Amino acid sequence: MSPSPHIFEVTVENFEADVIAASEQTPIVLDFWAPWCGPCKTLTPILEKLAEEYGGRFRLAKVNSDEQQEIAGMFGIRSIPTVIALKGQKPVSAFQGAQPESAVRQFLDKIVPSESDERLGKAQARLDAGDIEGAVDELKVSLALNPQLDAARIMLADIAMRDNRIEEATAYLEACKPITRMEEEYQRVATRIAAAEDAGHSPEAAALKARIERDGNDHDARYHLAAVYATQGQYEPAFKTLLESIELDRQWNEQAARKRMVEYFTLAKEQPELVRRYRQALASLLN
Repeated sequence: MSPSPHIFEVTVENFEADVIAASEQTPIVLDFWAPWCGPCKTLTPILEKLAEEYGGRFRLAKVNSDEQQEIAGMFGIRSIPTVIALKGQKPVSAFQGAQPESAVRQFLDKIVPSESDERLGKAQARLDAGDIEGAVDELKVSLALNPQLDAARIMLADIAMRDNRIEEATAYLEACKPITRMEEEYQRVATRIAAAEDAGHSPEAAALKARIERDGNDHDARYHLAAVYATQGQYEPAFKTLLESIELDRQWNEQAARKRMVEYFTLAKEQPELVRRYRQALASLLN
């Protein structure tokens, strides 16, 4: 068959890097075989087919036991075919003898990440790279594949809170299973939502909002309301409030609202996408 990135031959030279070290990132399935082994001729094609089908969720490492006796000795191989799965540099599962495809699938499904888990990992990578929309797309696909995946809901709630979308974030958390609500990450996002709600409904915030309702040009009230939000780490409503003030009168108090907004951009540096959007909004307003 043509060369595949998911299948490779193991030698003493590549064993440490491509098998042991690589198993930290991707499960490695070792197939110990030999040219004279009849059952191997049945099992190996099944493993090769599934390596392609699983598309990189594991890599098939083929070990010719006749040629690589040192490696076979490391694993105490006494009969072939023998299949050993490695994760985190350690054997985690194994079987001997030819097996039907259904049994090999069951073996693999216990050691390889599911497609939904793969999507979850891709979402985190996109999030780390600042691709918020891409992360959301991956998370929604992972939930479609596995509706029980509360980790995706928690991440979606966390992303929603970047824009202070409290109702959306709350809905994601409310859909989580009771046992999930005991987890640290769930509690972190839930605490963030509670802080946002407190900031929006505190007596100070309520009083300032009342002042703004009575007088839409009360820039001092808007300025201090933004400070209340920022104190709670709720930069989205803080930016919105200051932007409203700038739109009404950019020169108020020697451009105090603009200056404060720029200060908050620095404080909100852990939310680069949010800062980027509001920098653009501010620039559009001032130009």
